[in-house]
Amino acid sequence: MPESHDQPGIMARLLTLVALLWAGWFLWFFFGQTLPNLSTADAPISRSDIVTEIGNNPFSLLNPLDYSSRAGADSGWKFLPQRMPFVGTALLLWLAAWCLGRAVLQTLFVRKNLLWSECFVLDMGVGISLLTLWVLACGVAGHLSTAAVLTPSVVAFSVVIIGWKRGVADCGALVESSLAFEAGPPNRKLAWLLTFMALPFAWHIILGGVTPPFDFDVREYHLQGPKEWFLAGRVTTLEHNVYTSFPFLSEMLSLAAMVLHGDWWQGAISGKLTLAGIQFLSAICVYAMGRRWLGVIPGLIAVVALVSTPWTIRISIIAYAEGALTFYLTATAMAALLAVQQSAWRARVRLTAVTGFLAGSAMAAKYPGVLSVVIPVGVFLLVRSQSADEGDASGAGRLLKLSVVFGLAVCAAVGPWLLRNAVDTGNPVYPLAYSVFGAADWSPAMDAKWKAAHSAPDHNVAAIPAHIDDVAARSDWQNGFLFAFAVPALMLAWRYRPIGWIALHVAWMLVTWWALTHRIDRFWIPIIPLLAILAGAAWKLSDGRLWRSALVVSLVACCAFNYGFSRLDGIGFHVGMMDMTEAKRKTVRRDMKLLNETLPRDARVLMVGEAEVFNSEFQLVYNTVFNDSIFEQWTSRTDQPDVAVGDRGMKSAAEIRDTLREHEITHVFVNWSEILRYRMTYGYTDYVTPQRFLQLEEMGILQPPIVMATGDWNGRSDAEQQEVSSWSGAESLRSGPGSWTSMLLYRVTQE
Repeated sequence: MPESHDQPGIMARLLTLVALLWAGWFLWFFFGQTLPNLSTADAPISRSDIVTEIGNNPFSLLNPLDYSSRAGADSGWKFLPQRMPFVGTALLLWLAAWCLGRAVLQTLFVRKNLLWSECFVLDMGVGISLLTLWVLACGVAGHLSTAAVLTPSVVAFSVVIIGWKRGVADCGALVESSLAFEAGPPNRKLAWLLTFMALPFAWHIILGGVTPPFDFDVREYHLQGPKEWFLAGRVTTLEHNVYTSFPFLSEMLSLAAMVLHGDWWQGAISGKLTLAGIQFLSAICVYAMGRRWLGVIPGLIAVVALVSTPWTIRISIIAYAEGALTFYLTATAMAALLAVQQSAWRARVRLTAVTGFLAGSAMAAKYPGVLSVVIPVGVFLLVRSQSADEGDASGAGRLLKLSVVFGLAVCAAVGPWLLRNAVDTGNPVYPLAYSVFGAADWSPAMDAKWKAAHSAPDHNVAAIPAHIDDVAARSDWQNGFLFAFAVPALMLAWRYRPIGWIALHVAWMLVTWWALTHRIDRFWIPIIPLLAILAGAAWKLSDGRLWRSALVVSLVACCAFNYGFSRLDGIGFHVGMMDMTEAKRKTVRRDMKLLNETLPRDARVLMVGEAEVFNSEFQLVYNTVFNDSIFEQWTSRTDQPDVAVGDRGMKSAAEIRDTLREHEITHVFVNWSEILRYRMTYGYTDYVTPQRFLQLEEMGILQPPIVMATGDWNGRSDAEQQEVSSWSGAESLRSGPGSWTSMLLYRVTQE
């Protein structure tokens, strides 16, 4: 809606002063924080330490063209060509998605009243969701081939070309839109400055997108699931990896890339780069929202604030599903704001359908999307539509129709994922809602364990300020500019209605994050684009030179810090311009590298306590901590149901040997350090102890083990030492004074 004139007089100046004081105080507080994830008890690291580090090496850390200083690795522009195949595959997937989205939406809307950024966001949002649903369908049908994956996009491309030649102006419904009133043209110099400020971060995200996977969750299921499906040639239920039953919108892009490459490792890199590119979609969406409701400069400020946030870079190089969820949350909010602006019934219905499809896609990216997107956006559409139709005799009927349209569109996007689970497990939201739907391979004990690990540890209201502090200031990868200027922008909510709704959405996200999740920091990442829009809106708080100069200077300072910080290892391993062969070597764990290099070609390994297996180049059997222990299932007696798990006996040597032979197991790998971590956090079956493996040796089933890794015993906490010492046979793990054996490899005796 058009802006009104600024408040004149003392009140306006007072509000500006309050905003300045808040921004100044918050930034001072923010940069004085110690970083909890990067610090250790012996070596705390604060943001002031990072500033010092950047100041000591500014010509390298702040130079986006210098990626040659990777210690101990060959790095430089000569390795840029190694990235081209991955870039090509990522661009192909983006083109395939765009064709699908464009072909569908060009029949729904006359687009001349939409910004190019809005058109592109809607096309890509719908297209990515359609492409991933098609890859899922191909996988379930067992037809994972390049031709199968790309055929719909090729057809869609033809439809787009035909539509362009015929002119799409006669198709669909006319979208009504109006842009924010600006007193004069935007400051071109500032617009160019903001654009150039965003470019180093964009370049850093692109380079980081080809970083080989190094994060635990990514190597456990985000990429391991697609790898298993690619090798199997079809998408099936992986009963040993519960996470792969989640909606997997993001991961289907990685699977598609593996199919296009014909190789799971190269496909994983291309898939990561494709997902990293989704951050740019979020940035374009943020610009579109800022541009429409506030103006060009606020939109560009929001873009810079988003792409310069260390979390944006971090989730790009790691390939978390939060990247897609973040984009779909932002795109859904944009589409919803456009939908409620329509007075023409036909256009409102169709934009509501698109909004619902984008909201469902958010849930298809990650289950929490129902809480962070579907519910709040659905309520927003309901409230705004009811307000618009108040006094209209047909209002109730229209409201019902819009609700049905929104709900059906949500189901169209996420329904296939839920249907897959319903067919495979009997529970559409497996492993959630077990008490409602049950599940074939789940149990009350497993459900209790899951809930304990994924629920809020407490609901102490007095601790809320500390938890908000964790989000706003103490998170290692937060951007100080966001809360410094998003909070003052709340004073604009009465002048710009969309700002009020965005602020309410942020509040909803924070409340539900605190009340309904286990409060890990990446669960609130999806609010970052909304905070960026609010921070950009702060530009409109005053047209005074002092306020706007302070905002720009603060943005430049925060960007300099964030860019320098993102060039350090604290952001996570970033490949930069490193030789990709060397980068792959650096990200493969030493024990996994040894197994890859030394195991026979026909080896098949039972992994005990180990699920981070993406880099394995050998056959294996494993389970995650939330699945039943395969080792326990294969070796424990089944005739002692009333005996505590830890006290149950083992099957006979003949039974165990037959089971291992049936599954062609040649080796058993045990990761005691992971078992210790699980027992100190999520819980791990009491059945698995060192004594079990000593018994298997005595039975002649396993040969004496090879030590794969040792650890510092004295470096373990007292609680960890007590836990290990309580295990039956724990003395066999003590490899010497001050050390313990953390990983062992057994060879199965062949008879």
